[in-house]
Parts: sequence; structure tokens; C-alpha cells
Amino acid sequence: MVANWVSFNVIDTEKLDWAHDWSALKTFAEREAHARVPYDHKEGAYPLGQWIAEQRRAYGAGQMTGLRAQRLD
Repeated sequence: MVANWVSFNVIDTEKLDWAHDWSALKTFAEREAHARVPYDHKEGAYPLGQWIAEQRRAYGAGQMTGLRAQRLD
């Protein structure tokens, strides 16, 4: 019963962080009409270029599947 409560009531910060980062990428792509973010690019203080480089690396290495991979396609 406790495990069920925890699974429904604990915030998954990794998912929230990825959703926030994905949102920053969408904002960039809508503004620039592409998603080729330079490595040193920042959205405000957020290092979007570094984040997308890591996502591309994980995707290329086959370490990313599911919805995240679909969104990056």
C-alpha cells in the first residue's frame, strides 16, 4: 500500500526536467524554424545546446527509445 501511494504521489523530477528542456527546444525551433541548436547556445541562462548534444548522443547510441526518441525525430 505504501509503495502504491509513493508511486502516485512522488514527483518524478527527471521527467519534469526533460519536459522543461523539451519545451525550451520547441521554443527555439519555432523561433528559428529548425532544431539545429549550436552547442554553445543558451535560452536565457539554460544551456540548450549542451542539452540537445547529450540527447543526440544518447539517441545515436540507442540509449533513448519511446516518446522521447519520437519527439526528437
